[in-house]
Amino acid sequence: MIRIYYIIKLIMRGLRHRPWGSMLTLIACWFALCQLSFVFYVVDVADRVSSMPSTSSSMIAYLKDSTPQDKIAELEKSLRSIIPISTVQFIPKQEGLEKMKQWLGSDSSLVEGVDPQILPDAFEISLKREYADKVGVIAKTVGSLPGVDDVRYRKGLIGYIAGSFSQIVLGASILGAIVVICLALLIFLSIRVGIVSRKQEIEVMNMLGANALFIYAPYLIEAGAYGFLGSCAALITTSVAYRYMHVHFTSLQAFLRPLDSYEAAGVLFFACFCSILGALLAIKRSIDA
Repeated sequence: MIRIYYIIKLIMRGLRHRPWGSMLTLIACWFALCQLSFVFYVVDVADRVSSMPSTSSSMIAYLKDSTPQDKIAELEKSLRSIIPISTVQFIPKQEGLEKMKQWLGSDSSLVEGVDPQILPDAFEISLKREYADKVGVIAKTVGSLPGVDDVRYRKGLIGYIAGSFSQIVLGASILGAIVVICLALLIFLSIRVGIVSRKQEIEVMNMLGANALFIYAPYLIEAGAYGFLGSCAALITTSVAYRYMHVHFTSLQAFLRPLDSYEAAGVLFFACFCSILGALLAIKRSIDA
């Protein structure tokens, strides 16, 4: 208990000696961890977009009116044999009209009084994620099959996001790694400055026989506190940003969701781990010197 008291006392004294440095370190941790939180959001949005219907990872193949039922079965078999295609779902005319009513609203004048017999049968086709960026080539292949009249897919912003999922994940991974390294270096420099400023005091404690854990524990606790407080502030900030976007940008509501408990725990873990790792490196550098 006495050791814990002295450790806390040393931490508070260090913070009083360099209050601005501690505040700037905490702000920098908060900013870095906001970037890490947004990385989780970006990857999650890209994942949800790539799984949504009517993106570049899916297409609708409309059939000719003269296509008989036996030819439709053969066409479905041919579609399923195409390697990049993940799922194939047949949509008859009546079901197609119901989907239009869901998309446009049952009271829309565009679907009011529409006879389903004037609509074509269709296949809703989903592609494997790794082939989402080749949707144009695959659409031409599907369009060349006998019985297919037209093939359509979305080419807008949502489609481009869905088609770039692997690139987004790679870029987010690189950005996340950079944030983690910068956070560790930031804590390393902050703790290193604290150790250098108390170099004489540390030398006296060494001569008096104090063990390394007692001498350097305040720095480990301080580093862990930076990571924990910075990650909590970052999670609160990104949560507020999410709620604002969810309320004011209705087009994002379909695929924007808050971080789940595992992602929030991941931000906390990486923050504390990198902070303590940076402190350990600073302590090792001090001991070696």
